Amino acid sequence: MGTRSQSFVAVVEDAKLMQNKLIGRTLEWGGKIKIVESHDQNQTLAEVCEHLKTGATALIDMSAPNVGLLIRSFARTVGLPYITVVDPSTLQSKDYDPDLHIGVEPPGSTMFRVIPDIVKHGSLTKIAILYDQSFDLHTIAKRILTGVPAQHLYQEIAQGDGLAEQMKKLKDIGTKIFILVSDENSADSVLGEASKQELMDEAYNWFVITKGHGLTCSKCRLGKSATVIHINGNESYNYTSRDAYLDFVKIQLRENFFTIYGFNIDEAFMYDLRMILDDVSTRFINATPIIIPDCNTVSLVRNQSRVDESRRIVEPFKTAKRTGVYGNISYRNGMLRQDVQLTINRIILDNLNKNTLGTWNEQDHISVNGKLTKEVGKKKYRVVIVPKYEPFVIKLSDNSKKNVTRADYDGYCLDLLDAIADTADFEYEIEESPDGLVGAMSDDGSWDGVIKHLMDRKADIAVGPISVMAERENVVDFTVPYYDLVGLTILMKKPKFDYKITKFIEVLDNYVWLCIIAAFFLFSGLLWAFDKFSPYSYQNDETLWDGQGPEPRVFSFKEGIWFCMMSLTPQGGGEAPRALSGRLIAATWWLFGFIVIATYTANLAAFLTVSRMDEPIKSLDDLSSQYKIQYAPMNGSTGLVYFKRMAEIEQKFYTIWKQMSLNDSLDAVQRAKLAVWDYPVSNKYTKLWETMQDTGFPDTLEEATKRVISGDFAYIGDAAENKFQTLTKCDLWEVGEEFSRKPFAFAVQEGSPLRNILSNAILQLLNQRKLETLKHKWWTNNQKKKTCPDIENESDGISIKNIGGVFLVIAVGTALSLICLAFEFYWYKYRPQQDGMRYNVKRNQSKASLTTSPTATTTLSNVLKKGITEAKDQECTLSVLKKTKRAFDLAISFQKSRRTFLLNIGVQDS
Repeated sequence: MGTRSQSFVAVVEDAKLMQNKLIGRTLEWGGKIKIVESHDQNQTLAEVCEHLKTGATALIDMSAPNVGLLIRSFARTVGLPYITVVDPSTLQSKDYDPDLHIGVEPPGSTMFRVIPDIVKHGSLTKIAILYDQSFDLHTIAKRILTGVPAQHLYQEIAQGDGLAEQMKKLKDIGTKIFILVSDENSADSVLGEASKQELMDEAYNWFVITKGHGLTCSKCRLGKSATVIHINGNESYNYTSRDAYLDFVKIQLRENFFTIYGFNIDEAFMYDLRMILDDVSTRFINATPIIIPDCNTVSLVRNQSRVDESRRIVEPFKTAKRTGVYGNISYRNGMLRQDVQLTINRIILDNLNKNTLGTWNEQDHISVNGKLTKEVGKKKYRVVIVPKYEPFVIKLSDNSKKNVTRADYDGYCLDLLDAIADTADFEYEIEESPDGLVGAMSDDGSWDGVIKHLMDRKADIAVGPISVMAERENVVDFTVPYYDLVGLTILMKKPKFDYKITKFIEVLDNYVWLCIIAAFFLFSGLLWAFDKFSPYSYQNDETLWDGQGPEPRVFSFKEGIWFCMMSLTPQGGGEAPRALSGRLIAATWWLFGFIVIATYTANLAAFLTVSRMDEPIKSLDDLSSQYKIQYAPMNGSTGLVYFKRMAEIEQKFYTIWKQMSLNDSLDAVQRAKLAVWDYPVSNKYTKLWETMQDTGFPDTLEEATKRVISGDFAYIGDAAENKFQTLTKCDLWEVGEEFSRKPFAFAVQEGSPLRNILSNAILQLLNQRKLETLKHKWWTNNQKKKTCPDIENESDGISIKNIGGVFLVIAVGTALSLICLAFEFYWYKYRPQQDGMRYNVKRNQSKASLTTSPTATTTLSNVLKKGITEAKDQECTLSVLKKTKRAFDLAISFQKSRRTFLLNIGVQDS
């Protein structure tokens, strides 16, 4: 008798074929298995009957539970062997027909048994088991943790926007353990949403069970505690089976680069089952296929001959064995089961680094090194900070990163937070305020900044220079203040005074100075010329002097310069020329000099006075009373809220007063009382607010300081903020007294126990003088601090920087005098001595008093033919200028008249 071809009819749930297309290709491989996609019961049964018209050896049931009941009942009726590849919990007792039924437990059902072992191993509770349709939890009874003492719940993974709400509810009910039973795509979505909901830190533990290998978290906000325990099949259990399956997949999918990391445990199991079918089929190769021409005519009476034939088909399955890709497959406990080998890995989602912790199988259960749950160390809090508020919070890098750490920031508040964390023994992780603001309430009652972050419970602590305000205290709690009261001040560009040492010269124009100098030398020359050419001058008629009193003044050009110079001083020019013409020139110069001196003095006084008349702004009132300088606080700052609130209060008072004064119901007496009362409330802040709105509010401190430095703009901000700007920028200064002073403190969620924890730590640090040390570090010894020159008070007097040029005149005059002294010493003393040595005469100069006495035999007056009067009772100096063998030149210098006579004395031959 020839061999008969064996064929099978597989009823497969259409959802499984959609999820695992390789399952269908594996079943269809070789043409022995005909696939029927299960939809509804009647349609599926009709398709099965259609295949039975040509005959089938057995029926493979991989359908949904409602369809499987009908299919298995039909198979028992017609005596057709059936192989169930479904979770055993979906089978009824009558399905276990020893003559017709072969049970095959899918690996997914085996993998469920790792869950109670995990719970028992870690004594876990408050568990949420989340699943999708890649496992069969949506169709089977949820009895995984039956008998395990642990609080738990089952939820199918929500889709779309419902996932966020699902995570939020699980967080609100205090779920700490999450067991995710799904495919990789669902796991990625759930882990990403859990990260957004702050469910990935060390307080929460995640166990992810998948049939594949490629676990990722593309939407996670990662951190060092973002780890999960990933449980999946051990693809390295048997290399021979693995490599054979890998070759099979490459052929079926036509993908030469397919790797083991693309394996799916369901697909691999179906391949192993297909190999078992091929192997077992050789044992009943002569079995007669069951042919049913018309299912409607099937007898309800069981055909024993068919049953006997079916038993021949069923029996070989009970001895079947195979070394599968993910574990050995054998018939035990009434079913074909795979001893699934699972690996337990800890995956750090930040870099997908995988650390194998151990393994699991049904016989040995969990075998791991260490604990599966995270080590719970110090309590960790979420801290939101106000960025860029030096020196309280300093951002060290401008690069925008998704996740920031303590190393990205520095400053007073960060050092204080470190000290508090050490004192209170906790850890923290940092994130920036999304909008960079502290937080203010808008007109509709909503908030922004770190205050909103606390209200939304996205952070536990808000750190930064946060002012304690009544409206903020209504929505968050504050610690005790950690810093002094800080108000608002005005930041302005430092006034620059024009200090020049030559300022006394700049009183007059350069051309004026040139004209004065030219006139000076002109009149000096005119005095010399008029004295020289006038016959009435002492220079041209020496007989005009009778010898009594001081010797008359002879005006040489040098004397003219001296006379003009001295005439400009209170000392006066001295003796005037004797000639009338010379005196007229001198008088003209005196008049000219008087006018010049008067003009110069007046201009100098005005020049120095005007520079001190411009009074700088010293208060907010000064700022509001002028129109040259614009002013505004920063957008969203405490200063903006202050001025806006004050303007609104003034407007309300104005409205109340207006309603009172214009009330028609007032009687004459009440109206008379109001008539003498002018508007009682100032509109100061209303005008300030209107001016600020017209000016425009800077969005950042950098923008504000640039506007202050570049033009006529005043920035109104926190005094601490402005003080630091003046500390690091010498062209800025802080003016005015502080107003609207408030303390700085940290903020926590309303009703949070952290308020007392942080407050106690701050008070402890205050008693230890740690706060004073921090203030000294970040203010007094700040590395950015610059040594700026003090601003001189111009109202106190004229600065030495302006009047110092006068002392320069003294220095120049003294220097010129020293030069002249050196020249005189050389010319009148050193030079004659050198000449005396050259002509071999006595080095010392001779001095003699000459008289007109005829008895003085040594007198030189006998040899003077001219200028004898010069020698009368005058001290003179004799100098030998030139010497030969028979003669020498003798110079006689009279000191009083400043005249010198040159004599040539020679020796005559006898």
